[in-house]
Amino acid sequence: MLATDINNPEFMGAVANPDAALVVEFYTKPIQNIFQSSKMGHAIFEDVIYIKINVPGVKDMQIDRPANSQDQKRFPMHWQHYENRTKGDAREIGTPLSEWQQLTRSQAEEFRGLKFFTIESVANASDANISALGMIGGMAPFMLREKARAFLKAASDMALPQHQAEELAKRDAEIAMLKEQMAMLANKVNAAPQAAIPPYVQPVPPAPAVAAPVKRKRGRPSKAEIAARNLPNNPEAIA
Repeated sequence: MLATDINNPEFMGAVANPDAALVVEFYTKPIQNIFQSSKMGHAIFEDVIYIKINVPGVKDMQIDRPANSQDQKRFPMHWQHYENRTKGDAREIGTPLSEWQQLTRSQAEEFRGLKFFTIESVANASDANISALGMIGGMAPFMLREKARAFLKAASDMALPQHQAEELAKRDAEIAMLKEQMAMLANKVNAAPQAAIPPYVQPVPPAPAVAAPVKRKRGRPSKAEIAARNLPNNPEAIA
């Protein structure tokens, strides 16, 4: 663009607001919740607001990502158009009707027009609300509600053992990791140099104490000694 184009009314919009040349669309995209899907046994989706931005004339350039508050401020008119288009549509968490083989795509769209967005919304609907469907689903609405409930129950019954198996597999993986860490620690301990252990020496017991002989004091002989000396067989008495 030339500098003189600034004064050209045909370029004023683009110069004043370059975003005016972009093709912008806010839309709702169902994103699968992996954790809830595994827990419930069937696909669980959450509606997430996305923004799609295209540049006219550039075929291979497109932005398509979750929208944020900055996008709403940057493209207020497009955001207002999205809100007007989806006004009154509650973004529910559950399994979209488009994922239910019981309904065709066109039937699912008709259900959305009556504010039924998920299989859960059909299964949990009151008698008065489910009656609004009439024969759109190809059968009596109460029968269709029972089919929705049966679908969710069967999925829930299958989900419990599957979820338990996943938890057991996770626990086994954690135990295996702990064993591997313990083995690595043991290898490090075994590889470390060991301190030399001194040989065992048998202790020698101390020698028993020997009592010293009692020395008798010299003095007068006792009466017994005198009597012994006077015996006839005593050599000392004969002498």
